[in-house]
Amino acid sequence: MKICFVMYAWNKVEPSKDSTLRLIKECVDRGFEVSYLTKNEISISKGKVIGNFKKLIGKETNDCVEFYNSMKFESAIKDFTEFDMVFMRADPPVDPLLLNMLELIEDKVFFVNKISGLRKANNKIYAASFDDGNETIVPQTLITKDIDLIKLFVEENNFDKFIIKPLDGMGGKGVVLFERKSVGNLSSICDFYINHTGVPQPIICQNYIEGAEKGDVRVIVVNGEPIGAIMRVPAEGDHRSNISAGGSAIQHILDDYEIELCRKIGKKLNEDGIYFCGVDLINHKMVELNVVSPGGVVPHNRVNNNEVIQKQIVDALLEKYKEFKA
Repeated sequence: MKICFVMYAWNKVEPSKDSTLRLIKECVDRGFEVSYLTKNEISISKGKVIGNFKKLIGKETNDCVEFYNSMKFESAIKDFTEFDMVFMRADPPVDPLLLNMLELIEDKVFFVNKISGLRKANNKIYAASFDDGNETIVPQTLITKDIDLIKLFVEENNFDKFIIKPLDGMGGKGVVLFERKSVGNLSSICDFYINHTGVPQPIICQNYIEGAEKGDVRVIVVNGEPIGAIMRVPAEGDHRSNISAGGSAIQHILDDYEIELCRKIGKKLNEDGIYFCGVDLINHKMVELNVVSPGGVVPHNRVNNNEVIQKQIVDALLEKYKEFKA
């Protein structure tokens, strides 16, 4: 089986904590031919989507860091349709040009995640679509460029605390926690986020979910099923629980409500071609979906007695691949 990873440059991989590297190694360990390339190495020639692929050649080892450091590459220009499965693992935000090119062949190659699904779900607007106004699945959410509308939203809903964050942020970057008593600072923060590029950008205002200060739950959902989870705990003095922002991971066993909530979310994800996703929960509410290069593999394995969850991920995706080929 031929597998390709569309990802960041190899020298940007942090081998001690990189989820993509664990997926790559799992595929190599299964005897698959594995290649990678970056989005800048993809082109269209004579109506075909091609790329400058680097086939991985490394020594067998149980250690991911050693695996990374031993890697050699064979470069070749190939047609994307020569591959059976393509993992989309470039960091967000997604490049629209990349989606335009790869969408031409999404019926010929099995993508994780599906290109049309990434187009639909790669931003926080998709997560906000689960808002029913009653906080059944997600906290009350407003996405807007209008500062006055944010103030009205906070006032009408009588929020004691609320979150402001950029639409295209990742890893907890740019997330600001407001309390009602400090709402006087809201205009300046919102103005910066909306206008800092010179072109007005929408931002997210969201009700603060009680219990967020204790951390959030990152659930790994594959083919619509939750297969593992960790609790991410904020660093002292920080409201963000993202591990990249200094948070730490502890073991978490999903309760029945969380399992059913993730299955409800996962059903729509699966229908939209989002086969591998990170679902973030706080106090039984979904606060974010990570459909582009979802992580959490390394901390999950570490807090669960070195369980190798990438095996379950690849197993499940191979089952979905069989459906694709049928």
